[in-house]
Amino acid sequence: MRIGNRVLWAVCLLAAAGFAFSQEGTVNESADNGKNEENRGDREYEAVITLPEAEVEAERDTPEHITQEEMERDGAADLWEAVRYVPGVILSGGGRRNDSNFSVRGFGADSVPLFIDGIVLGNPYRGEGDAARFLTADIESIDIQKGYSSMLLGANTMGGAIVMRTAKPKKPLELSIKTSMDIDSTLGFAGAATVFNLGGRTDTFYGRAVFQYRDVDHYRLPASFEPDPEGKNPQAAGDRLWSDSKDRKLTLLTGITPIYGLDVWLSYVYQDANKGFSPPETRGRDYQIWEWPLWERQSIALNGAYSFNDISLDMQCYFDKYDNRLDEYYSWDTYVLEVHNGHSDYDEYTTGGRITGKWDINPQHTLQAALTYKKEDHQGLWREALHMHVNEDTWSLGGEYGFTPFYGFTLRGGLGFDALVPIDYWGKENELMKKLGSAYYADHFIIRTKPMFLMTWQAGLFYQITPNHEVRLTYARKNHFPTMSQRYSTRFGRSLPNPSLGPEIASHFEVGYNGTILQRLTVNTAVYYSLITGKIVSVGWPSPNRPMNSLDYAKNLDRSAFYGFELAPEWYGNEYFSGGVSFSVNRYYIYHSENNVNEIPYYPMITANAYMVLKVFGVLSIMPRLEYLDSRYVNTEGDEKLSAYFLAHLKLSASLGKYLSLSAGVENIFDTLYEIKQYFPLAGRVFNLSLTLEF
Repeated sequence: MRIGNRVLWAVCLLAAAGFAFSQEGTVNESADNGKNEENRGDREYEAVITLPEAEVEAERDTPEHITQEEMERDGAADLWEAVRYVPGVILSGGGRRNDSNFSVRGFGADSVPLFIDGIVLGNPYRGEGDAARFLTADIESIDIQKGYSSMLLGANTMGGAIVMRTAKPKKPLELSIKTSMDIDSTLGFAGAATVFNLGGRTDTFYGRAVFQYRDVDHYRLPASFEPDPEGKNPQAAGDRLWSDSKDRKLTLLTGITPIYGLDVWLSYVYQDANKGFSPPETRGRDYQIWEWPLWERQSIALNGAYSFNDISLDMQCYFDKYDNRLDEYYSWDTYVLEVHNGHSDYDEYTTGGRITGKWDINPQHTLQAALTYKKEDHQGLWREALHMHVNEDTWSLGGEYGFTPFYGFTLRGGLGFDALVPIDYWGKENELMKKLGSAYYADHFIIRTKPMFLMTWQAGLFYQITPNHEVRLTYARKNHFPTMSQRYSTRFGRSLPNPSLGPEIASHFEVGYNGTILQRLTVNTAVYYSLITGKIVSVGWPSPNRPMNSLDYAKNLDRSAFYGFELAPEWYGNEYFSGGVSFSVNRYYIYHSENNVNEIPYYPMITANAYMVLKVFGVLSIMPRLEYLDSRYVNTEGDEKLSAYFLAHLKLSASLGKYLSLSAGVENIFDTLYEIKQYFPLAGRVFNLSLTLEF
């Protein structure tokens, strides 16, 4: 923590210096009688950090490209809320870890990595994070890449990637304050949030600081929720037990553009969350009491981008630190007496960098390449003593080539090589097996690490029929190395490690169309098929010590497939009305099922949502939204299902002058009882009020 504090203070001083230069530039500009106005108009300030992943058609007007304005419109304060209306995205949440994540066309969070300004989010051990922890007020845009994604991002993008970009300041001075409050269905205080943004720039210097704070006091269950009739579960009607949380995020960014074409910037992000206790399952006595007193992330990155003539270079190096603590209570009585098991800590970091080059050879030919290095280090501490240490390197080399033989027709190809190289592994249980010296233990339990090497490639045909209509045909072969957790974790004796677990490999086929009709209606649609070899699932496996007991065991399936259809029309009628619909059909097939793996859990056949924006008198916006999620299985055996649900929301927003705006809304208008994960019901009716002051 001392090192983290020193870094924080150092970067604060840098941000302050950058902002001070910004203010000095503002004064100088007022004295130059506008002589730079022409240049400033020609060089409209770029608000988005430019990184190589932007090359995959990120800026098209598609539902997969989410702007800060759209997040504001939808009232999305974090990543989990921001992506929920994208076709093909299916939310997951709840469970013992109380994580809020999502899948993209059936691919989970560990195989659809989250990138923010080129840095992979998520802890190294599990390969995923908690999307609800990543507040988004400092984010310029979010792009969801599906299947056919940038080869320059590196390894483990089997199902695609989520690419987020931090906003740089556009104006000489930017200042905004937003505060909001949630009220539950009984008009009780449910939570509050605040966002403070200060930044500015000149032609040479820029700086920005964004502080975000969210305090969730509780959420209230729908009135139709019925507690356990036998009284074996602590969850009563009314407020959801242990539904409180706190999130804090500080983003600091400062940069310099000393000459035309050169941009160098330093960024620092600090995140701190208190997830409290995981809300328990609402059935009988079968629930766990897990507490998360610590969830902290610090990240620092140095970036540089330089463009000259037809060549551009981008470089990045970063250090990302993640700390996490779990306390487990074995029963309600131990919770009441505050007697928990020993601390289980994650002490982790990721460090690495990327070098990217692009060459626009001529109007017909473009070449790009990237070399990525990432070191991941995990130390698992049990009762504050080292229990496991894993250190691994990942190297990736990717290239893309674009060929436009004639106007409107483009061929893109990509090739990549990924290597996972174990550097160090030590496990306390592993050392015990070695000391026992038995051939049986050596053959069955001693973990031996091994390197893995994989190739990736893809190709796409893009034909612009007219300037307003484009069709595409793409193929991508992507992969995913199994995570440290999938290979080594015992989960407190609940699972068996599988160090021999192989990689997952997916082949994606897609036919798509995006276009504009009558200059008012945009249509985005796609048909896709993804064939996965070696898909990793958790199955029941007899315990070596007690064969009558079953433990979780990560295993590669022979083959499985996801396929479906997506449609997302949006209407931009005029200044008084706009709206859109997002619809997807999601299906899957499992070949050569093993160990009762008959279904993919939590994968509904149909997802749909629709919204409208009605503007009245030019100052008031009325925004209704509808959501529908189909029924889905809750286990691989396929003998239990969750019911479909339908939700309705409403938001009103008014502009009260040049600098002030006010909004009010209600989520889950009909107080519907629904679950994303079985036995983890979500919030009933919630009212929201927010006030924004912006200069």
